[in-house]
Amino acid sequence: MFYLKLAQRNIRKSFKNFAPFLLATMMMFVLNFILASIALSPQLDKLGIKSVSVVLTIGQIILIPFSIGIEIYAYRFLLKKRSREFGLYDILGLGKAQIIVVALLELLFLLLATVTLGTISGVILSKFLFLVFIALIGGNYFNLTFSTLSFTIPIIVALIAFILLAVIGTWTIHHHSSLSLLHSESQGEREPKSRGFLAFLGVLLLVVGYYMAITVKIGPMIVTTFAVAVLFVIVGTYLFYVAFTIWYLKRQKRGRRYYQPEKFITTNALLYRMKQNAIGLGNITILVTMAIVTLVTTVMLQTGLKQNMMVNMPFTTELSAMNTGDTHVGNVSEEQFKSILSQTEKKSQVSLKNGVQYVDYGTPRMILSSGKHVTINHLTDSYNKAGATTVQVVSRDTLIKLGNKLPKLAPNDVLIHNYSGHFNAETINWFGQLLRVKGQTTDVKNYPTQSSIGNSMMIVAQNDAQAERLYQRIKFDANSYTIPRRTLIINLSKRDSKQVAKAFKAEGKSSVSPISTFAVDRFARLHEAQAYTGGFLFIGFTLGLTFIIGAALIIYYKQIAEGEQDKEAFRILQEVGLSKKEVSQTINSQIRLLFFMPIVVAIVHFAGAYMMVSKIINDFGITNKTLMLSVSGGVILLIAVVYYIIYKMTSRSYVNIVQRHV
Repeated sequence: MFYLKLAQRNIRKSFKNFAPFLLATMMMFVLNFILASIALSPQLDKLGIKSVSVVLTIGQIILIPFSIGIEIYAYRFLLKKRSREFGLYDILGLGKAQIIVVALLELLFLLLATVTLGTISGVILSKFLFLVFIALIGGNYFNLTFSTLSFTIPIIVALIAFILLAVIGTWTIHHHSSLSLLHSESQGEREPKSRGFLAFLGVLLLVVGYYMAITVKIGPMIVTTFAVAVLFVIVGTYLFYVAFTIWYLKRQKRGRRYYQPEKFITTNALLYRMKQNAIGLGNITILVTMAIVTLVTTVMLQTGLKQNMMVNMPFTTELSAMNTGDTHVGNVSEEQFKSILSQTEKKSQVSLKNGVQYVDYGTPRMILSSGKHVTINHLTDSYNKAGATTVQVVSRDTLIKLGNKLPKLAPNDVLIHNYSGHFNAETINWFGQLLRVKGQTTDVKNYPTQSSIGNSMMIVAQNDAQAERLYQRIKFDANSYTIPRRTLIINLSKRDSKQVAKAFKAEGKSSVSPISTFAVDRFARLHEAQAYTGGFLFIGFTLGLTFIIGAALIIYYKQIAEGEQDKEAFRILQEVGLSKKEVSQTINSQIRLLFFMPIVVAIVHFAGAYMMVSKIINDFGITNKTLMLSVSGGVILLIAVVYYIIYKMTSRSYVNIVQRHV
């Protein structure tokens, strides 16, 4: 009973020290509760999109270890703040075992407060954020109900975290003497040693990581390359703070300008602080970088996929058919296609007379030689081979039907349209047939495109017959081939598009001849894409918020710890002749330098990773470079503003602590 009262009294009397830790544990509990409640809600199944739950579950898996890490960091700071109190208990007669019991009871009270307050806050915020989530994925079911697992998962995570905290607290109290506990908060630091080799290694790892990210090629190894580059940058970041900054400050001490008051104090203060706070600064940098990358990627998926789909599917409905029999594989005849369309009109009661028909020859990937006279004589299934380009063969007649204005072409003339890459040949030896390039089109409108990775182009043939002949000359193999399909594209209402797509698919299944039918409804595709990317955006928002909260907590603890350590030093400096104005200028310059260094380094990290991130986003078919730059700039600006707000709030605490003693 005595220990219970003592633990309660400690929390009540020292709530100022316990509050930041309790706030951290509550935030992590609430974030885990929100993801679990939405991902496991029975109502999510009514949306009819299974991938959403999978995406949210992946986000939960990422969030759990990170939230535990943040709670451990916050508790270690709390232990340091209370080490003097534990030391006094030991001197006054309480044994180590009794002190550990008190510390464990304090954790128990904090756990109960975290679960209780976190659950109440989590229920309220989950209801609100579920509405945001539904809006992001385009759903229409707004009633969130909670499953048993919604409460169980965050509680289990909190229990695991607090068990680890109990182990850390027990070990810390048990392995330190009362004297070391009493003086641990005010122990001085020796001047750190300059390690030139580690400083050079840190810079080298950063350069190598940036180089890998910038020069990475699209292909199956991109994920592995990305992981290795990230590992190099993370290790390089920590070495940058631990070794390079100390090496640089040591060199600054040798310069003539070092013996100016502001320079002298700032350089020495930074030198002593870097050893203690280098890991914290590295953590902040990594967290801010992760927040930028996560938000840029998810926002690009949300905005870019919709834009890309509107470009790739300029018409609401696309109906295609092809032969898939054993004796003949390829294009269906025009008569067969008209028969299927006629039956589709009868079943759906929707007219398809305004649609445009054409033959889609697919997008085979070919090797193009360089120069003005290009030879194309074989295909490839690789993105990485030199000259690999995705080629569409399209009839001029089809593009004219779709409203494009194109010059007349002779039988062996073609036009070129580059989607990506640069192809400026004058002649093409197309699998043995010589073609003359009449010119290049600046824009092709209303033609459905198939996004691809790497270089991509369109060859416009004179007419339907020539387009068919060019396709027939292609020498396909077992690994590289495309099957032509006859296609109709048309704009319909949402209701009519759904009915037509359903009837067209059913007609293909009921057909006696071996014909496969495919129907694409843009409205359904947009709904699926919005649900998929909306789930990612919600996860990105949640994880980005978590990373920023983690960075803010680390910054806050760092500022408070440094304020406690610096207050006596600045008081002594004022007593030996430094004016209060000079002390204030020194304090502010030191805060700004230490505070803004992580976000500057984080922006440099993102600049190094920009090419790799954009290539990964390109893999989803999003190739809008202007949009990528705009989103990146907007996210960086948003995080910089949030970071500045955190700076103003936490730096005020530091200044208040220090200036009370100057």
